[in-house]
Amino acid sequence: MGGENQSDDNQDGEQASEATVVVNIKIKPGCEKDYDEWLRHFLGVIKKIVPGYLGTTTIEETSEVSTVRHIIHRFRDKASVDAWENSQELRKETEEVNKYAAPYFQKANGLETWFTIPDLKANVPPPPKWKMAIVAFIGAYSISSVTGYFLSLLLGPQVLLFNLFMNIILVIGLTYFTMPLLSRLLRRWLYPSEMQILR
Repeated sequence: MGGENQSDDNQDGEQASEATVVVNIKIKPGCEKDYDEWLRHFLGVIKKIVPGYLGTTTIEETSEVSTVRHIIHRFRDKASVDAWENSQELRKETEEVNKYAAPYFQKANGLETWFTIPDLKANVPPPPKWKMAIVAFIGAYSISSVTGYFLSLLLGPQVLLFNLFMNIILVIGLTYFTMPLLSRLLRRWLYPSEMQILR
């Protein structure tokens, strides 16, 4: 009912640092409340059972009446994913959720996957695109300014090498450091509806 995405292991057998499982579902009519309650219980089970569980992001499609959910689970490594996927708990929870939802084979895309909601409490829509653009700009500007200064000192006028290293550092920095940090620091601004639910 979803797909797994992870960087390939290197030649020395060292595992990549993180694995992601994407689950796309469509809630059956009239089962929205039951599904939301199941999801909260399900995330609690993952947190207890899998030591390598890092967090979950849930993305709703933009229509207010949409019953489609894109659930993105993040794990420390592939071994954590395998342990979870082969567990009796997952089989039990899958049988339960089948009462409320069915697989939906349309992949989510865009900047939303950069905005992780730690300790998910409820299904909330992704931030507006203008907010995501502002946060992405802050992250990209911060990284490029600092990186550009040091690369210019190290590489001088070597434009091709400068652009190569700048892009590598920018992508890695945004994905693994800046965007996760900013999404936590600006959580109240990005997800005001979630903050109202938690009160």
